[in-house]
Amino acid sequence: MFGAFKPSAPLSGGLLWKIPYRLSAPQKLRHRRRLRHVDNVVSTLDNALKRQTPSMAQASQHSTTAEPAQLPNQHQYQSGASGKATPEELSATAEGQRMIEREVNADQEARRHGRGPRQGEMVPEFTEHGVEVPSTQPLIEQARMHGTIKLIERWKAEMPTEQEMLPRDKYTMFDKKAKKYRKGVHKLPKWTRVSQRLNPPGF
Repeated sequence: MFGAFKPSAPLSGGLLWKIPYRLSAPQKLRHRRRLRHVDNVVSTLDNALKRQTPSMAQASQHSTTAEPAQLPNQHQYQSGASGKATPEELSATAEGQRMIEREVNADQEARRHGRGPRQGEMVPEFTEHGVEVPSTQPLIEQARMHGTIKLIERWKAEMPTEQEMLPRDKYTMFDKKAKKYRKGVHKLPKWTRVSQRLNPPGF
Protein backbone atom coordinates (compact mmCIF):
# COMPACT_ATOMS: atom_id res chain seq x y z
CA MET A 1 0.00 0.00 0.00
CA PHE A 2 2.75 2.46 0.98
CA GLY A 3 5.47 1.07 -1.29
CA ALA A 4 8.86 1.35 0.46
CA PHE A 5 7.17 2.04 3.80
CA LYS A 6 5.02 -1.10 3.73
CA PRO A 7 4.90 -2.51 7.28
CA SER A 8 6.41 -5.93 7.76
CA ALA A 9 7.09 -8.22 10.73
CA PRO A 10 10.85 -7.47 11.03
CA LEU A 11 10.29 -3.71 10.77
CA SER A 12 7.28 -3.56 13.05
CA GLY A 13 8.50 -5.66 15.95
CA GLY A 14 11.48 -5.66 18.27
CA LEU A 15 13.79 -2.79 19.05
CA LEU A 16 13.64 0.58 17.37
CA TRP A 17 17.38 0.57 16.58
CA LYS A 18 18.09 -2.56 14.57
CA ILE A 19 21.69 -3.83 14.94
CA PRO A 20 22.70 -6.32 12.23
CA TYR A 21 24.06 -9.71 13.22
CA ARG A 22 27.44 -9.23 11.52
CA LEU A 23 29.54 -6.36 10.18
CA SER A 24 29.31 -5.45 6.51
CA ALA A 25 32.38 -5.37 4.27
CA PRO A 26 32.71 -1.54 4.33
CA GLN A 27 32.37 -1.57 8.13
CA LYS A 28 35.13 -4.16 8.39
CA LEU A 29 37.35 -2.05 6.13
CA ARG A 30 36.83 1.06 8.25
CA HIS A 31 37.43 -0.96 11.41
CA ARG A 32 40.77 -2.26 10.09
CA ARG A 33 41.78 1.28 9.16
CA ARG A 34 40.96 2.50 12.67
CA LEU A 35 43.10 -0.26 14.17
CA ARG A 36 46.00 0.65 11.89
CA HIS A 37 45.64 4.36 12.75
CA VAL A 38 45.96 3.55 16.45
CA ASP A 39 49.04 1.41 15.75
CA ASN A 40 50.59 4.29 13.80
CA VAL A 41 49.96 6.74 16.66
CA VAL A 42 51.57 4.39 19.19
CA SER A 43 54.61 3.78 16.98
CA THR A 44 54.99 7.51 16.26
CA LEU A 45 54.93 8.37 19.98
CA ASP A 46 57.34 5.55 20.76
CA ASN A 47 59.85 6.64 18.11
CA ALA A 48 59.59 10.30 19.10
CA LEU A 49 60.25 9.53 22.77
CA LYS A 50 63.21 7.31 21.87
CA ARG A 51 64.70 10.07 19.72
CA GLN A 52 64.07 12.64 22.44
CA THR A 53 65.97 10.74 25.14
CA PRO A 54 69.48 10.96 23.55
CA SER A 55 69.00 14.64 22.72
CA MET A 56 68.02 15.38 26.33
CA ALA A 57 71.07 13.48 27.57
CA GLN A 58 73.33 15.50 25.28
CA ALA A 59 71.72 18.74 26.44
CA SER A 60 72.28 17.81 30.09
CA GLN A 61 75.93 17.00 29.35
CA HIS A 62 76.39 20.38 27.67
CA SER A 63 74.79 22.14 30.63
CA THR A 64 77.04 20.36 33.14
CA THR A 65 80.18 21.22 31.16
CA ALA A 66 79.08 24.84 30.84
CA GLU A 67 78.31 25.34 34.53
CA PRO A 68 81.96 25.72 35.75
CA ALA A 69 82.69 28.29 33.04
CA GLN A 70 79.60 30.33 33.83
CA LEU A 71 80.02 30.22 37.62
CA PRO A 72 83.72 30.18 38.45
CA ASN A 73 83.20 31.31 42.06
CA GLN A 74 80.33 29.01 42.85
CA HIS A 75 82.16 27.42 45.78
CA GLN A 76 82.29 30.82 47.50
CA TYR A 77 78.50 30.87 47.94
CA GLN A 78 78.22 27.37 49.36
CA SER A 79 77.89 27.12 53.11
CA GLY A 80 79.90 23.92 53.38
CA ALA A 81 76.81 21.67 53.63
CA SER A 82 77.23 18.12 52.33
CA GLY A 83 73.91 18.28 50.45
CA LYS A 84 72.28 15.40 52.36
CA ALA A 85 70.36 15.92 55.57
CA THR A 86 70.83 13.62 58.55
CA PRO A 87 67.87 11.76 60.11
CA GLU A 88 67.99 14.15 63.10
CA GLU A 89 67.62 17.13 60.78
CA LEU A 90 64.83 15.46 58.82
CA SER A 91 62.87 14.62 61.96
CA ALA A 92 62.67 18.33 62.80
CA THR A 93 60.22 19.03 59.95
CA ALA A 94 56.93 17.39 58.94
CA GLU A 95 58.12 16.72 55.37
CA GLY A 96 61.29 15.11 56.70
CA GLN A 97 59.29 12.84 59.00
CA ARG A 98 57.17 11.73 56.03
CA MET A 99 60.35 10.95 54.08
CA ILE A 100 61.68 8.85 56.96
CA GLU A 101 58.39 6.95 57.27
CA ARG A 102 58.40 6.35 53.51
CA GLU A 103 61.87 4.79 53.69
CA VAL A 104 60.99 2.68 56.75
CA ASN A 105 57.73 1.38 55.23
CA ALA A 106 59.11 0.84 51.71
CA ASP A 107 59.11 -2.94 52.13
CA GLN A 108 55.50 -2.98 53.31
CA GLU A 109 54.41 -0.81 50.39
CA ALA A 110 56.23 -3.10 47.98
CA ARG A 111 54.57 -6.21 49.40
CA ARG A 112 51.13 -4.54 49.71
CA HIS A 113 50.02 -7.04 52.37
CA GLY A 114 50.94 -10.06 50.25
CA ARG A 115 48.82 -9.12 47.23
CA GLY A 116 51.77 -8.47 44.95
CA PRO A 117 52.23 -5.52 42.58
CA ARG A 118 49.34 -3.54 41.19
CA GLN A 119 47.80 -4.57 37.88
CA GLY A 120 49.75 -3.12 34.98
CA GLU A 121 52.94 -2.51 37.01
CA MET A 122 54.82 -5.54 35.64
CA VAL A 123 55.70 -6.49 32.07
CA PRO A 124 53.10 -9.08 30.99
CA GLU A 125 54.47 -12.42 29.87
CA PHE A 126 52.43 -15.11 28.11
CA THR A 127 52.96 -18.79 27.34
CA GLU A 128 52.54 -20.36 23.92
CA HIS A 129 48.85 -20.97 24.67
CA GLY A 130 48.20 -17.34 25.62
CA VAL A 131 48.12 -17.87 29.39
CA GLU A 132 49.62 -14.99 31.39
CA VAL A 133 52.42 -15.99 33.78
CA PRO A 134 53.99 -13.95 36.61
CA SER A 135 56.69 -11.53 35.50
CA THR A 136 59.70 -10.16 37.36
CA GLN A 137 60.47 -7.03 35.32
CA PRO A 138 58.62 -3.80 36.23
CA LEU A 139 57.20 -1.74 33.39
CA ILE A 140 58.84 1.43 34.69
CA GLU A 141 62.32 -0.12 34.34
CA GLN A 142 61.62 -1.24 30.78
CA ALA A 143 60.29 2.23 29.94
CA ARG A 144 63.47 3.84 31.32
CA MET A 145 65.64 1.37 29.43
CA HIS A 146 63.88 2.11 26.11
CA GLY A 147 63.47 5.83 26.78
CA THR A 148 59.65 5.76 26.59
CA ILE A 149 56.79 5.90 29.09
CA LYS A 150 55.07 3.11 30.99
CA LEU A 151 51.73 3.36 29.17
CA ILE A 152 53.31 2.87 25.76
CA GLU A 153 55.39 -0.08 26.99
CA ARG A 154 52.29 -1.68 28.49
CA TRP A 155 50.35 -1.16 25.23
CA LYS A 156 53.14 -2.74 23.17
CA ALA A 157 53.40 -5.68 25.56
CA GLU A 158 49.67 -6.40 25.87
CA MET A 159 47.97 -5.22 22.69
CA PRO A 160 48.53 -7.03 19.37
CA THR A 161 48.81 -4.96 16.22
CA GLU A 162 46.22 -5.11 13.45
CA GLN A 163 48.43 -7.43 11.39
CA GLU A 164 48.94 -9.81 14.32
CA MET A 165 45.21 -10.12 15.10
CA LEU A 166 43.08 -12.95 13.78
CA PRO A 167 39.93 -12.01 11.83
CA ARG A 168 37.92 -13.63 14.61
CA ASP A 169 39.39 -11.20 17.16
CA LYS A 170 39.05 -8.20 14.83
CA TYR A 171 35.33 -8.51 14.18
CA THR A 172 34.02 -10.41 17.22
CA MET A 173 34.53 -10.28 20.97
CA PHE A 174 33.92 -12.50 23.99
CA ASP A 175 30.49 -12.39 25.63
CA LYS A 176 29.53 -14.84 28.38
CA LYS A 177 25.82 -14.44 27.59
CA ALA A 178 26.14 -15.18 23.85
CA LYS A 179 25.31 -18.60 22.43
CA LYS A 180 28.85 -19.44 21.34
CA TYR A 181 30.49 -16.94 23.72
CA ARG A 182 31.08 -14.53 20.84
CA LYS A 183 29.27 -11.46 19.59
CA GLY A 184 30.02 -8.85 16.95
CA VAL A 185 32.40 -6.14 18.08
CA HIS A 186 29.93 -3.57 16.69
CA LYS A 187 27.54 -4.46 19.53
CA LEU A 188 29.98 -3.00 22.07
CA PRO A 189 28.91 0.54 23.09
CA LYS A 190 31.15 3.19 21.50
CA TRP A 191 32.92 0.42 19.60
CA THR A 192 34.55 2.85 17.17
CA ARG A 193 36.19 4.72 20.09
CA VAL A 194 37.20 1.79 22.32
CA SER A 195 40.20 -0.48 21.76
CA GLN A 196 38.86 -4.04 21.99
CA ARG A 197 41.70 -6.36 20.98
CA LEU A 198 42.05 -8.93 23.77
CA ASN A 199 39.83 -11.92 24.54
CA PRO A 200 40.12 -14.66 27.17
CA PRO A 201 42.34 -17.57 26.07
CA GLY A 202 40.31 -20.45 24.71
CA PHE A 203 37.35 -18.29 23.68
